Amino acid sequence: MSDVHPLVWRNGSLVEIGEASPSIASISFHMGTGVFDGMMAYWTEKGHHVFKGDEHFSRFLSSAENMGMPTGWTASKLQSATLDILKTGGASTYYIRPIAYRGGPELWLTGAEGRPVDVSIFAVPVDGSLNKPLICHYSKIERISNAAMPISWKVCGLYVNSYLARRNAERAGFDDGLMNDRHGFVSEASASNVFFIKKNRLLTPKLSGDVFPGITRKTVISICREHNIDVTEASLSRQELDVDGAFLCSTLMELRPITRLGDALLDTLNLDIYRAISSAFSSMTRGRRLPL
Repeated sequence: MSDVHPLVWRNGSLVEIGEASPSIASISFHMGTGVFDGMMAYWTEKGHHVFKGDEHFSRFLSSAENMGMPTGWTASKLQSATLDILKTGGASTYYIRPIAYRGGPELWLTGAEGRPVDVSIFAVPVDGSLNKPLICHYSKIERISNAAMPISWKVCGLYVNSYLARRNAERAGFDDGLMNDRHGFVSEASASNVFFIKKNRLLTPKLSGDVFPGITRKTVISICREHNIDVTEASLSRQELDVDGAFLCSTLMELRPITRLGDALLDTLNLDIYRAISSAFSSMTRGRRLPL
């Protein structure tokens, strides 16, 4: 993901990516007070299909408002800006990242809300990761509490928690780690929601406040309801998760089957229920049908 598109939309104009960089003394850079979102622009036979762009940009703007960082832009304008970037690219699928930050050289917390807010959108070409298997473990890193930082706001500093969980997993020889919440229940992976498959039904951690309400998570649940697949949202402890399969889901990750969880081998890829959900998700995101 290092091959970032050279043009960035910044505050209403397309500029070279270097021109969108914040100052070394930016409070957002030092304290993680920026907000961001992410969405996929899939290349299809009809051009780029930005999957649920309005929903993503609405969440982005809501996060910015909640952090006292009004941007002055609308979701429709930011969607239009995204298409302007895509017009300058090729026939590739892109991950789109909008970010709002205070880019000026003003470091102090006091008076931060009176300082200008910059908004930039950039694009990174990606290969589809759908169905690429993962090996995961139960992480020693605890999911940060919603009482400490609102989980539903995509605030940059919040994702230090995600970085530590992913780093911990990779150093232990795994791709990702499932974190417990403050109450000892399984919450999510480093930057994705998790679903478990047990006896032809799905289990997933309920939105208790400490679980991120992912758009992809909601999409999977909608697919299941359409296909009459039973989904249970509940508080899940590790001890009760003797399951047949599991998968992670997020915007960038899409749906990724877990084939090993700790010492347990899972046959996720060969389970009919996973294959049905994966196929429906692929059709939806690639623009072959209208999203739910």
